[in-house]
Amino acid sequence: MLKIDSIINHYEAAKLKSLKSIKELLEYFAVKVYLTFALVVNIFTWLFARYIYTNIGQDKMALHYSVDFGIDLYGGRGGIFVIPVLGFLFLLFNIFLLVIITVYNKRDSHFLSHLILSTVMIANTALLLAIFTVYLINFR
Repeated sequence: MLKIDSIINHYEAAKLKSLKSIKELLEYFAVKVYLTFALVVNIFTWLFARYIYTNIGQDKMALHYSVDFGIDLYGGRGGIFVIPVLGFLFLLFNIFLLVIITVYNKRDSHFLSHLILSTVMIANTALLLAIFTVYLINFR
């Protein structure tokens, strides 16, 4: 039989450990820089997607271009928002992963924060470049 009090106690303990590890992570200057850069790039990706969405004059648009085959994905205008959503989900997932790692392994958290958050920064930059190529395909 489930003991509700035990479940609530485990939840509260996990919440406290997570908040403590988030505070420890935010003490690192590099983490602040990585997160700020990734958030700013993601915000620019959202703004660029919004610009494309409002200025496209048709319901269908090219969403992907391949060098080998040319335009290989057409879709509705709303499909442009997949790119910034992916960037934001990637950011959230990696922050969650970093918090879990920090809770259980404080010794390596500084190195792993560099590793994980630099990949977030690179991925969001690549997604910004991807949305720029979608802009070039549709407005050129």
